[in-house]
Amino acid sequence: MSVVAASLDPARAQSSLARQFDCFVVRRDGVEPCTRDVIDEDPIRLVVNGEPVATLMRTPGSEVELALGFLLSEGLAQSMSDVATVTFCREGEFGPAGEVRIQLTGDMRQPIQHRYREVFSSCSLCGLELIEAYADDLQAFHREPGRLRADDVFLLRDAMDGVQAAFRQTGGSHGAAVCELPVDAEGRGAVVREDVGRHNALDKAVGAAAGQGQNFERSLVVLSGRLSFEMVAKAARAGLSDVAAVGAPSALGIDLARRLGMFLAGFVRGHAMTVYSGIEALA
Repeated sequence: MSVVAASLDPARAQSSLARQFDCFVVRRDGVEPCTRDVIDEDPIRLVVNGEPVATLMRTPGSEVELALGFLLSEGLAQSMSDVATVTFCREGEFGPAGEVRIQLTGDMRQPIQHRYREVFSSCSLCGLELIEAYADDLQAFHREPGRLRADDVFLLRDAMDGVQAAFRQTGGSHGAAVCELPVDAEGRGAVVREDVGRHNALDKAVGAAAGQGQNFERSLVVLSGRLSFEMVAKAARAGLSDVAAVGAPSALGIDLARRLGMFLAGFVRGHAMTVYSGIEALA
């Protein structure tokens, strides 16, 4: 197997894993400015035998290993002997930037048309251009400042935790909660759904809340997992501007939230959270 990959010195590789953001730690008794390192997130496009098979969101680094692992774990190749060449360059020296091109010794073991599609199939671009195109139609929110209390976030997080039966039983599900503001002290009116996939959990909660007639212009969503770019984009596309999560955000998720004027908070633990975007939303 022949591998052509971009060289990246260790110092640059380490620095590319995270970006620094100014943000705020919010507790019930006050707000404190702070600086946080946030893990970076970038798209990578996999092209096998000249055909795109997937666009994946990943932490920069180990791109060739990621591509080879995807081939093997998804059954596109049975072993390394099926792989003739792998080409990758972050800066686009050997092909489009952010694209791994794989040539197999024969045909793919599984037909693409039956098993795969690109994450952003409407766009033929790859890399950061692909992501920007995907979110290009999202309009910035113009919501009233002071619409949200810190307690709304903590109460909805508690309401979600209290009814995650699948998580308590298995430890293997994600949760999503949607509720109109203000959040009741008992969590009444909160719509909570679970799924093994965090994207699915959000879709289920949004669908259920919409079916109940919730006004998303006055609603908050709380998630059990990370605030990746896709999760922030999905919430925005549904009309939800206020998003919080128990987990960490990605740098690309923060960038999108700031561009769209969203409230975005991560690390909602106990009675504290870190606000990365839209601090003015808090009363």
